[in-house]
Amino acid sequence: MDIVILLAAMGISLLEMTEASAIAVIFYGIYHTSKSYLYAIAGVATSLIPALIAGKFLSTLPIDYIALGASVILFYFSQKLFRSARRSIKGIKRKKEEKEEGLVTVYAVSAIEGLEASLVVVGLMAFGYFSALIGVGVAVILVIVLTYIMKDQVMKIRVPQLKLGMSALLATIATIWILEVFLNLNEIIAVPLFVVYFLAVQALVKI
Repeated sequence: MDIVILLAAMGISLLEMTEASAIAVIFYGIYHTSKSYLYAIAGVATSLIPALIAGKFLSTLPIDYIALGASVILFYFSQKLFRSARRSIKGIKRKKEEKEEGLVTVYAVSAIEGLEASLVVVGLMAFGYFSALIGVGVAVILVIVLTYIMKDQVMKIRVPQLKLGMSALLATIATIWILEVFLNLNEIIAVPLFVVYFLAVQALVKI
């Protein structure tokens, strides 16, 4: 077993799948439906399982175009959540279709995050197939534990704030994907970018 390959596969898988998990947990906190977890699992599985089976063909996928298309979806639902938060604050009943659109967003985010992890894992498999596979397995277990921890914390937050937080998070992920495509920037800017978006939605929701 190659411990370096194992840690590398675990690290990238943990990073990408934790983002998908966070989206699912926040969505659950907003709409109280366990379907968010199922859609997140399905999204990751859509990318990860084919990669483990036929990894060498994964590099032929137009990942940039997929990411740009998914970014549009995320920006769309980000503004929907922002508007929904304003309605919640004003006491206006939410629309049922928001929940269905949200599930699509959870799936889209999870699929793209799974695809990004898969691209790295497939490359690592060439140097240690089973080490990379074990790394992914360990990451899955850690994500499950983190999801359980996040769920308890998220449920303590008021729904309007969850919506604003998720709106900022979706906009952050969408922006990062676009910057990765056009400027080749990595996710190191995620935290400051999220802070900017979060402060922006907190200010705009009061207008």
